[in-house]
Amino acid sequence: MKPFLLSLALALSSLALGDEAADFRPQVAAALKRGETRIVIPPGTYRLAPVGGDKTVWSLVDLHDVEIEAEGVTLLATKLTRALGLHACRNLKIHGLTIDYDPLPFTQGTVAAVAEDKSWIEVKLHAGYPRQAYSRIDVVDPATRYRKKGMPFLWGTRAEMKGEDTVRVTLKDIGKAASVGDLASLNTGPGDGGIPHAVGMDRCSDIELNAVTVHSAPGMGILEADGEGKTRYIGCRVVPGPRPAGATEERLLSTSWDAMQTKTVRYGPWLEGCEITEAGDDSWSVQSCDFMVLKKSPLIVACRDEYTIGVEKGDHLTSRLGGPLATITAHRELTRDAAQLAPEILAKLKDAPGWSEWKVGNKCLELGIEGEVPFEVGDSVFSPDRMGNGFVFIKNRLHSSGRLLIKASGRIEDNILDTPHALTVCPELPAKGAAGIDGLIIRRNKILRAGWFCPAPWSASAGALSITASGDAQKLRGPGIFQNLVIEDNTFEDCSGPNLVMSSVRGANVKGNRFVRAQHDSPPATGASYGIASNSVIWTAQCEDVTLESNEMIEVGEFAKETQVQKP
Repeated sequence: MKPFLLSLALALSSLALGDEAADFRPQVAAALKRGETRIVIPPGTYRLAPVGGDKTVWSLVDLHDVEIEAEGVTLLATKLTRALGLHACRNLKIHGLTIDYDPLPFTQGTVAAVAEDKSWIEVKLHAGYPRQAYSRIDVVDPATRYRKKGMPFLWGTRAEMKGEDTVRVTLKDIGKAASVGDLASLNTGPGDGGIPHAVGMDRCSDIELNAVTVHSAPGMGILEADGEGKTRYIGCRVVPGPRPAGATEERLLSTSWDAMQTKTVRYGPWLEGCEITEAGDDSWSVQSCDFMVLKKSPLIVACRDEYTIGVEKGDHLTSRLGGPLATITAHRELTRDAAQLAPEILAKLKDAPGWSEWKVGNKCLELGIEGEVPFEVGDSVFSPDRMGNGFVFIKNRLHSSGRLLIKASGRIEDNILDTPHALTVCPELPAKGAAGIDGLIIRRNKILRAGWFCPAPWSASAGALSITASGDAQKLRGPGIFQNLVIEDNTFEDCSGPNLVMSSVRGANVKGNRFVRAQHDSPPATGASYGIASNSVIWTAQCEDVTLESNEMIEVGEFAKETQVQKP
């Protein structure tokens, strides 16, 4: 051990013996200042809060070529804000760190009463969990301790304390979704002025998180945004933590929102051997966004996602797969006022409905383009360099009721998705939002018991595996949003509703998949607005050059009127 590492270990050894008030951050900062490239934090539980007006408990900024060994270390954040923040770091490896919160960002209990008119329920909180009236609720089956089968979306709830240990949650017909004896988790976001995610990474490159665990989060567990990407998640876990002090019931929840999300990076991440259970929303997603052209000379665009840098010098823009590429040579941010937009454009932006191509963020980007601009005002464009393309998602295990949500090309192989909402491939954009995914591979996965939660007639994502893009007036977009897909050797078991739904595809090989015990239960209404046949096993529309070969239907149930439906 180097002298500094030895002194650091000696200085911190008392902390590992139970002094939870101590702080490893000054010693780590000193090690970095001395140029140390490998830092060991002794095992222990460290109760920490932000210092000096910061909103992040532990910030690592502009670190290059550093390894932090934190096996057996628990960072217990005492404020509901970001626990660990990485900014502009490169070739940084963190091993073994565990993150949790006290107080927890959620509470839980048992449904003790239901209003006669079903307009409210009362949840008696379990011992040891926060006495807080959090309103984001998930109803849980007491037998499985998992989201209740058939549970609808419970949006717009209002919560209030009734006595010291009971929360009344009010929403029209909530009593139809929850019965006395059901369990419930109730969660929140960050505290006042806090940042919602346990781990945040922005503008980073070549990060490796190895055996890092997140037990809870006031938002997402891990959010990675912008930068070069190429992050590696090896053996990471987002799973519920131990019972809090005084509790007799195990935790029902890990993160309040998504377990893990990557968005608008140049190179997609590698996730291998990871475990995700009981997240409050999606399990993992790789995200991108589109831009609206507001002015042609100079080229000014606005990004739909205002929380991303968007694009940088050297990136490209296009309006569709195979369309003209514009190379960005210069880049600067400016406000909408500084952009000097035409009055008619300002009016469109001001009056844009909530889910339309003109509903974009206030931040504008002025871009220099090599050669002539191949777009017109009002065009939606996207950057193939800011989608997280090239991601690898292999040998992971998910037991969480949210989605695996994909908006990029990469490989999804050898995973187990146990009782998810679905594996969803969808740009999630308004009808004219520009998008394109080319070369996605989905191979040798097991998708078990999908489709049991939150029916959504308004959504086109109706399958256990859905690859869809919606257009105007509840229509599906034509071929070409997705190209050159491989869906091969996957096993679908006991899934509710259609097992495979595809639209807007040009070129796909669907081969060697096994559909086991499909349509044994009455299918949900998801996809009804788009005319998707809920009683099919495979359903396609607006597709070209799709090959279906050697797919097995095993023990198809009584609710299957068609095993395969293809529409023009």
